[in-house]
Amino acid sequence: MKGRTTLVMLLLIILTAGFVTAQPLGVEDVDVGTSSRFDDTTTPEAVDAQAGNVTELTLHGLSVTRFWQGFYGNITGTIILSDASGANFYDWNVTTPTGQVYASRNNAVSWTNINCSNATHIAAEETALGQNSNDPDSITNTFTNNNHPDFNVGLTTITGCPTTQAYNATGEQGNAFWQVLLNADTDTIYTTIIEDTTPEGFDGNPWHFQLLVGENGLVEGTTPYYFYLEIR
Repeated sequence: MKGRTTLVMLLLIILTAGFVTAQPLGVEDVDVGTSSRFDDTTTPEAVDAQAGNVTELTLHGLSVTRFWQGFYGNITGTIILSDASGANFYDWNVTTPTGQVYASRNNAVSWTNINCSNATHIAAEETALGQNSNDPDSITNTFTNNNHPDFNVGLTTITGCPTTQAYNATGEQGNAFWQVLLNADTDTIYTTIIEDTTPEGFDGNPWHFQLLVGENGLVEGTTPYYFYLEIR
């Protein structure tokens, strides 16, 4: 009888474990490096004016975005087989990570409801960021494609979502640094696909990821973003 009871308990444990689904986990440690921005204190160009003249000018200038923050870097990680107390039964170091990096203003994302951001989600996020859809650097005018590689968030396959690409070392959108806009309930999830080959990023250095996140620069202060990883 005792043997049968033990067998039933083991079966219950196995069956219960089968209902646990993989999902992104909050990043355990973030090493924050240097943060910088474009130097907008450049000296203006001068044009001579002379009474009686009319002069055609073609002006070119730069303006720092009011709505976006960029994050970039490399990833280390471990795949674990662990109990609820955090005791590892076994673990595997990840030397060439694949998967996704996620950033959200919510520290408790409902990953079971993850999907592509649609027009309603985008309009709500633009409002939250103080954007108009016709702003040159709005979400609408940034995430203009839907051609990202397919990937999984937990057990959900993600395909054809609003997407763009961060620039590489030549200032172009190559075959890396995909930016994908996801939504979970009312939360926008800014997502990038991890590059296991660490291609040259925007500054000529090799990075696992580059990630755009929305920020309302029309008001003072900063916004906390919570980072999640799904590594394989």
